[in-house]
Amino acid sequence: MKDEKLRILIIEDDKDLNNLLRYTLEASNDFEVKSHFDGDGAFELIQEFLPDLVLLDVMLPNIYGTEILKSVRDNNVTAGTLVILLTARSQEKDKVEGFESGADDYITKPFSPRELLLRVNALLRRSHTLKSNPLNLVNSSQNNSKEEDKTSTQLTENNHKTIVAGPIKIYPEEFKVTVGNESVSLTATEYQLLIFLAERVGKLQSREALLQKVWGYEGHVNTRTVDTHIKRLRQKLGTAGSLIETIHGFGYQLIDS
Repeated sequence: MKDEKLRILIIEDDKDLNNLLRYTLEASNDFEVKSHFDGDGAFELIQEFLPDLVLLDVMLPNIYGTEILKSVRDNNVTAGTLVILLTARSQEKDKVEGFESGADDYITKPFSPRELLLRVNALLRRSHTLKSNPLNLVNSSQNNSKEEDKTSTQLTENNHKTIVAGPIKIYPEEFKVTVGNESVSLTATEYQLLIFLAERVGKLQSREALLQKVWGYEGHVNTRTVDTHIKRLRQKLGTAGSLIETIHGFGYQLIDS
């Protein structure tokens, strides 16, 4: 028997598309779905419904979806809510703006219901894995790596693992990151990206590998998702953000000094 259904909130003013999305999601029998058709009251509904995932249209009446997204990220209760932006605007700058506003994913219209369902399941799957087993990436990398890891893994007073890379400390069981003595607030995606890089200090990670391991995407995906999340992650880490190096034409690596 399955656990309680995950909650998805659709905020889309196109009634036909909204209804199609709802039908697609409910047909899988995995989700409890609610629909909203306007920007007005959208953030209040998110606070009331507390969905696991929001499908959020960018071009809503009265308010941009990105403004709603910023409110979600700035609120302590909703900050960790997964958000996929839906938009007909396909320019690169629009996608960058969406990710920099805090989106976990970005889907350009038109898209097929199958594509949406795949993206939704991929995002929810990696989020669930992270929450249910925060050391999943740690254990995976330790089991699969044949090289000595430069990352320091320490134990706290409560025998909880702490991953240390330079001034960055990650507390997987507490979903906590600090730089020096300052706590850093990260989204689930940013956290998983950081822990993946931290467990592979000094090892180059291609964009394709990051999309597959962190985002759960298979095959070639033409997206700036990795680049924009790296940019946001660097900003949140402050001076320690410079430890994430760009390898032009390939991807990224985290160094320890």
